[in-house]
Amino acid sequence: MGQDFTITVKGAFDMKADRGSLKVSLTHAGASPDAAVRLDEIFHGSTVSFRMPEEMNGDTGWRSTSRDEAEVHALLRAPLNDPEFVLRQVSMAHSLTAAGEEKVNGVPARHYTGKLDHKPLLLRMVKERREKAEEAMAMTGDELPATADVWVTKEGLITRALLACDLGGMKVSSTMNLTDVGKPVTVASPPEGARPVPAASVGGPLVG
Repeated sequence: MGQDFTITVKGAFDMKADRGSLKVSLTHAGASPDAAVRLDEIFHGSTVSFRMPEEMNGDTGWRSTSRDEAEVHALLRAPLNDPEFVLRQVSMAHSLTAAGEEKVNGVPARHYTGKLDHKPLLLRMVKERREKAEEAMAMTGDELPATADVWVTKEGLITRALLACDLGGMKVSSTMNLTDVGKPVTVASPPEGARPVPAASVGGPLVG
């Protein structure tokens, strides 16, 4: 039997400068928020530094790895929680149709809904997981039960993106809210002395 859990990612990101600071938490269904597993991340160009501030073995030191080489380990998860990766997946949606106008994150936005095919769903997914996902997708035929919804402001800026997929009873969804778009953000500097690790060694639900 599978487990239900929620991953929450919050922070500030300057996409033009490729810098950002994120705080990630994982909570199992029914568990207290105090029982959440946490991860801190700092993006700086092609490098991502990360640490678990409450590591059980006491090792709370920073590590760093290649942002471009990081892989996906689960459906609709972004490698290292990279928000730019989510936008790339959204840009690969097809058969988009207008679905009205709504107020999202405090601003009026036009809602569009579309479909996702194999390519965005399997983008940069680690080989073992990709093969399992391909098996499940083969059972659904060409029409995958995967969708992409996006809300765009009158300035042409994305304020929310929602990706969802249901494969054989395994339901996954990912929502990204973009607020205060265009406003200056304060981003933490990369930590000194972070231990470099290979991107292939970085895995688990907290890092995608």
